[in-house]
Amino acid sequence: MSKKVIYAFIILGLTALVLVFNSMGTSRNVTVDLIFTTVTAIKSLVFFGFIVVGVLIGVLVK
Repeated sequence: MSKKVIYAFIILGLTALVLVFNSMGTSRNVTVDLIFTTVTAIKSLVFFGFIVVGVLIGVLVK
């Protein structure tokens, strides 16, 4: 793996930690409307999923 990919995964891990610690509270769930269905999940996991998709797109584009 190149250094860029390793740095991307380190930043991804740090972001996951921040999202998990910030999701502790009263309103932890969020509803996401997808094309064919609606998903209710914990906020931090939804945001983490969007970040993972962004990192994967960035790695594949380079």
